[in-house]
Amino acid sequence: MNDAIKKVDVERLYQHVLSVEGIKHPYANPEKLNETADYIKSEFQKFGLNTNEQSFEIKGIDMTFRNIEGYMGDGSKPEILVTSHYDTVRNAPGANDNGSAVAAMLETARILASEDFSGNVRFISFTLEEFDPILGQKYRDKGLELGIFNQNYKYTSYQTQKKLKKFSSKVHVRLAKGKPLLESWEKAFEEIKDDLTDTEKEYCEYIIETRSYFTRTSWIGKTGLVGSGYWVKKAVEEGKKIIGVINLETIGYTSKRKNSQFLPPLMHPILFPSYKVKARKRIGDFIAVVSDKNSKELGKLFCKNCKHEDIKLPYLWAKISLKFEKIAKWLMDLLRSDHAPFWKENIPALMITDTANFRYPYYHTEADTIDKLDFDFIKKVTQATIATVLDFSEEREK
Repeated sequence: MNDAIKKVDVERLYQHVLSVEGIKHPYANPEKLNETADYIKSEFQKFGLNTNEQSFEIKGIDMTFRNIEGYMGDGSKPEILVTSHYDTVRNAPGANDNGSAVAAMLETARILASEDFSGNVRFISFTLEEFDPILGQKYRDKGLELGIFNQNYKYTSYQTQKKLKKFSSKVHVRLAKGKPLLESWEKAFEEIKDDLTDTEKEYCEYIIETRSYFTRTSWIGKTGLVGSGYWVKKAVEEGKKIIGVINLETIGYTSKRKNSQFLPPLMHPILFPSYKVKARKRIGDFIAVVSDKNSKELGKLFCKNCKHEDIKLPYLWAKISLKFEKIAKWLMDLLRSDHAPFWKENIPALMITDTANFRYPYYHTEADTIDKLDFDFIKKVTQATIATVLDFSEEREK
């Protein structure tokens, strides 16, 4: 392990992010989406890994989507997975979300492939983690039809922007209190509808109507996490044995500024195990390790390796002693990445993250660029990931 983690190369991490940075979205830039899939596959092949493309289509868009895999072993034995997603929202170049994680996944793959390591590891970069592009396009087209948006999909009125943001905020307040999805949208609309114009009302009602089919659990794999949802569904159908998942999600930003860190409601930092975290000052210079009840063992190993004398990565372990259904009711913010479909199937999985919008001011914006990233921090996350894969595989072989 000591030799392996010392091989992590910051320059390689930087070059990977430099290569994949750019809008990767089915409507806004499908060319870059496919180019990035090709890049990830070619890197796996350079490392000598077996590779696979899992292709699928979704109704309403004439495009083939691809989950890209590189793996060690013949695929017949129980595996540990290291995952990321490579798509972006339609306006962001995605250096942190999720180029940082793609880079760490690729460097982990390179180093484990070069070691005398006989474990069974599968590296997967999922597509369509972000909000369902078809539904998103429907919202934009409806807004364009009603004059809510201009041709560049910008709000045509400051007052409209302000009111619709208020609408969204009220929805999220209700969701944070454990209310059902549809009820949250409907009640939020009732609270603000008297302040809306007729076109604003029509737009909000359209959004509610399209969301009426989903619950706090059924949206996974449909309005988001489409690629990973598809992968997990197929894995369950095929009886694939997965012993654990390390899902890397937006891992590259730190801040030494006081009050730079926030957390979802009900998750005060002093409630959780941590290492070198300045919880009371809310300084955002740690990695969050998020586990559910089924993944406690894996979370414990990852945190142990963060303390390795050659790593010393500050962490906050969001050790959630609940299973999927209760997390979906009370802590939906913890389901916003590709570990969620695994949790839904009771498969041990971690989300490793810098906490995204709870710290990163450039989240889902045009400013999510490579110059914002802390590559020494990404290096430590990569080292902890490598160490955990080695540790976890060794424990399973005992």
